Amino acid sequence: MITSALASAGSRRISRVQAFADQGVTLAYPARSWSGVREEDGAVVIAIREGEIQSSFDGFRCLLWSPVIEGATEWLDRPIKQERLRHCRLAVLFGGADGLLVSGTSAQVERGSVIGLRVEKVGGEYWALWGSAALAPGLSEMLSGPTYAAREAVRMAA
Repeated sequence: MITSALASAGSRRISRVQAFADQGVTLAYPARSWSGVREEDGAVVIAIREGEIQSSFDGFRCLLWSPVIEGATEWLDRPIKQERLRHCRLAVLFGGADGLLVSGTSAQVERGSVIGLRVEKVGGEYWALWGSAALAPGLSEMLSGPTYAAREAVRMAA
């Protein structure tokens, strides 16, 4: 009984690439892209690693893109980083994006699980917000408050 429940739950997980395909997104670089544009309606779809999500009393947020820190991030895949920047800019213009939560070392997504994201530019970075944080006046105001004054710097690779 437990084995069949686990097998059933496991079959609900699909690869990141398949999750994008299910959303109608053809990735420019399937093995490396973590964002794309849905062909049907032009909506931006962004994959987010669960381990990079920050949670607080007011919802959830995740750093989507930050400028390259020369010397510290030389190994970055710059074409993919530029692709992600373009998609973040589009998401800000369109008022949001759809998010895919990616988990585990095999980068799997729960089939059919999509979250609505508000994407906001804060300084030179782009952040995704959802939950009640997406309803707040702005991330830049929240991050400048005392709650986040000593936050740990989090940087993503894509």
